[in-house]
Amino acid sequence: MGDIIEEAGAVVQCRQCPWYKNCVMPMQIGSSELNQFRTMMQGGMFGDQTNPELEKVLEGVAAMGQNMMVQTCPVFSERLKSDPRLAERIKLFMQAWGQDDQPAAEKDA
Repeated sequence: MGDIIEEAGAVVQCRQCPWYKNCVMPMQIGSSELNQFRTMMQGGMFGDQTNPELEKVLEGVAAMGQNMMVQTCPVFSERLKSDPRLAERIKLFMQAWGQDDQPAAEKDA
C-alpha cells in the first residue's frame, strides 16, 4: 500500500511542477547573460577596458556551457540525487542510443 501512495505522490509532485513535461532542457546562454558577465568582469579585474581575447574566451565558455550543462526541474534533480540507479539507467539508455535502429545485418557484422 505504501508503494501506491508513494507513486501517487510522485505523480502529483510532477503535475504541480512548473516544469511539467519539460524536466530537462539544454542550458541557454544568451547575449543578455554574456553582457551581464562581461559587465561584471570589466568592473572587476579588467577595469573598463574591452579585450578582444576576453570576448573570445567568453563566447567559448558560453558555447561549451550550452553543450555540457542542462537545466532541470527541481523534482527531476531531487530524484536523480536520491537514486543513483536512475542516473545509471539514464547513462545506459544514452550509451545505447540509436543501436535499436540499426538493421539486423549491421548488428551481426
